[in-house]
Amino acid sequence: MIIDAHAHYGHDYVFDEDNFEDALLYWSDKNCIDHAIVQPSIPRPYLEETMKIHDEIYKLCNNHNGRFFGMASIHPHFRPDEYEVELVRCIRKLGFVGVKISPIGHAAHPALESCMHIYEICSKLNIPVMIHTGAGMPFADPLHLVKPAIAFPKVKFILAHAGTDTMSTAALFAAESCKNIYLEPSWLNIYSLKSAIDSIGPERIMFSSDMPMNIPVELAKYRTVTDDKAILDQMLYKTANEVFQLNLSNT
Repeated sequence: MIIDAHAHYGHDYVFDEDNFEDALLYWSDKNCIDHAIVQPSIPRPYLEETMKIHDEIYKLCNNHNGRFFGMASIHPHFRPDEYEVELVRCIRKLGFVGVKISPIGHAAHPALESCMHIYEICSKLNIPVMIHTGAGMPFADPLHLVKPAIAFPKVKFILAHAGTDTMSTAALFAAESCKNIYLEPSWLNIYSLKSAIDSIGPERIMFSSDMPMNIPVELAKYRTVTDDKAILDQMLYKTANEVFQLNLSNT
């Protein structure tokens, strides 16, 4: 089994990119991806646009019989009560399995008030939070997640891109410091991926692509650094299955 822990859907108004169903299905089918956790590409910063893309992802999930799972992405600077209502709707009504923060796309510091409120909600809902790290300094510095991870020990924090090449050492240090920090190393170089495996183990590393066309590249990284089936299985599906509480069986 392979679970892609970080896939996008929709038009991204920050990066001017498109990721829709046809590309997602084509590259997933071509590379034997069994499941993907799908989050919005960044919509315009309005609540109605956010709700609309969440509803579209919900329909995508329903149309493909459990192949896809939704992840919310809500602008941290929305009014706190509106943010919470939408996140609760996504989790309890739409069946989503987590929430994403993009410091570069949302102009949000992940250790300050707006985001700390998000972690409170995640703790109550018992869901993980994924945070973009790397590009978008200084807000996207992985070290900013140490404080929240200590403050919310029951919340699982996933560092998207594991800091990328510019901040991979910082991301690894954060994960070494806090057992509730996990690494999602899309776009990370192969040597830093191996260092992460050797340091924190495959139990806190999860495969992802970020972009559909990037799926074969990311798979090649994992299959190059190790041919140990147990280690590969852990990173390619078990970690995501456990962190997002998907309850999928590899039969």
